[in-house]
Amino acid sequence: MNPSTAPRRRGRPKKSEAPARSIEQLLEASADIFARDGYDGVSLRKLQDELNVSYTFFHHYFSSKEQLWQAIVDRLCGHTTAKILEALQNIDEGQNELDALKEGIAVYIRSAFEYPALYHICQQESLREGPRLSYLHTHYFEPAWQLISDMVAKVEDLGLIKDIPIVTLFFMVQSATAPVVQLPFYQRLTDKPELAPEFIETHIQQSIDLLFHGWRR
Repeated sequence: MNPSTAPRRRGRPKKSEAPARSIEQLLEASADIFARDGYDGVSLRKLQDELNVSYTFFHHYFSSKEQLWQAIVDRLCGHTTAKILEALQNIDEGQNELDALKEGIAVYIRSAFEYPALYHICQQESLREGPRLSYLHTHYFEPAWQLISDMVAKVEDLGLIKDIPIVTLFFMVQSATAPVVQLPFYQRLTDKPELAPEFIETHIQQSIDLLFHGWRR
């Protein structure tokens, strides 16, 4: 038999035979594993085995699990934060601060559905004090928080919204990401296996409507 036509052996391909992935693809795949198992439940060895990459590959880019985790956060959180800041700063003749605030909130909620692994990771780290919560807060939360605080204060001064503590507003917005971070519970409540695109957009817009206009007609 010609070796080039020999059937592939069954079983998992060797790491040298596995399809090459970009570092961006590996970061996103690693994010899913961190989201599933939590930081303490992940090791570089586990990632190497599940993603079928060599020991030297990870260590070429990352000296530790902590550094890998930070790279994941930088990629996903950085992209999301940039989109939120862009929406918040989109103020012109056709859009005022209240419009920009609504759009920034919509981007934040939508990003949870676009990057569920990131929101699971943030949820895990928000449950306890530690260096990873500090990293998230310092690098990604604080810059947006200051801008949002200033915008909320300005919109309040214009008499467009009630004077409600911004922390309360934040956690109300955060609750709109529950279908992502509590997906199994959503599935039980709705008897639906997945989050349909039409549900996501309706959920985002109705969450904003409830936040700004309440439940009453």
